[in-house]
Amino acid sequence: MSLKVKNKAGFTLIEVITIFFIVTMALVGILALIVQSLSSQTYNKNNLVAYQLAQEGIELIRNFRDSSWLASQAWNAKFSQSGLYYVDYRDTLPHLTEDSRYGDLKQDAAGYYYHDLNSFYPSSGFNRLIRISMIDPKSATVRAQIVWTDHGRPYTYNLETILYDWR
Repeated sequence: MSLKVKNKAGFTLIEVITIFFIVTMALVGILALIVQSLSSQTYNKNNLVAYQLAQEGIELIRNFRDSSWLASQAWNAKFSQSGLYYVDYRDTLPHLTEDSRYGDLKQDAAGYYYHDLNSFYPSSGFNRLIRISMIDPKSATVRAQIVWTDHGRPYTYNLETILYDWR
């Protein structure tokens, strides 16, 4: 009785290593794409929040101008001097400051952003300061600057407008 060994078709070691390498490279590419997508999503979300915070800051200053008119005061009675201000939706006046720490925004349980150095709520990671520069007696430049950090990298969003005493 003789034993016959049949040659069976199969994969060689080099073919297996090559296939393993190709599959690994494909998975690494997919994972890199997922990480980049998540990073972009976080940046886009924070950039949108920064825009909305900047727009809110400018609208609050515009509201102070309009409420001064309604009270028969000078249009810039609540922000008559050029400088750096902080303000949020709870304030009746903008606050002049030289300290950028006052720009730190907290976020309460309802999701509203506000200024309060003594609050027990943690920082939202966003800082908003508003620079008002009087151009002449009838106009002022208002610039809202939002600063935040994402993964150790600082970002800044600026929004600017000019307010007029057009009454």
